[in-house]
Amino acid sequence: MKKIGLLGGTFDPPHIGHLIMAEEARLHCGLEEIWWMPNKIPPHKEKTDTTEKQRIEMVEQMVRLSPSFALCLKEMERNGPSYTADTLLALKEEMPDIQFHFIMGGDSFENFHLWARYEELQHMIPFIVMKRPGSEKAIVKKEDFIKLDFIDRFELSISSSEIREGVNRGTWNKFLVINEVNDYIKEHRLYE
Repeated sequence: MKKIGLLGGTFDPPHIGHLIMAEEARLHCGLEEIWWMPNKIPPHKEKTDTTEKQRIEMVEQMVRLSPSFALCLKEMERNGPSYTADTLLALKEEMPDIQFHFIMGGDSFENFHLWARYEELQHMIPFIVMKRPGSEKAIVKKEDFIKLDFIDRFELSISSSEIREGVNRGTWNKFLVINEVNDYIKEHRLYE
């Protein structure tokens, strides 16, 4: 059975933390591919002026970096509210010969208990969590999951919101994103 990692996120913008998380999950868990799955901006996230199209175009730059990466627009294509549980069910139904693994950062894992139908998600597919400094306060327990792997080889504290704020202030470290995403941000004057 083919093993695919799903890296979901708003990717506003995608950064080297996402890139490292994707590759570490692939290597650590023996995944054949990582599908980058941008989602619609959820209600609990800060709204920006970045369009869905712009976020997809930035993720496309990341996907081009490795033949093991692919773009999955399943979340973006859903009508109405898009919940991870619905997306995963649809993917499993469409591709029953693939073993999906959901990849998330430690900050998202900390708030996992707030996700819609999180208890259902725990039993749906294996999860891979990339630890982040200070992200050890999760309420959900490892034994509640069908399978849960933690990756702690690198603990990075990079956030898209900090990048957006830095761009807005003119004080951001351009090396937190790949060159192509940096060029895209400048060309489209994002986050100014």
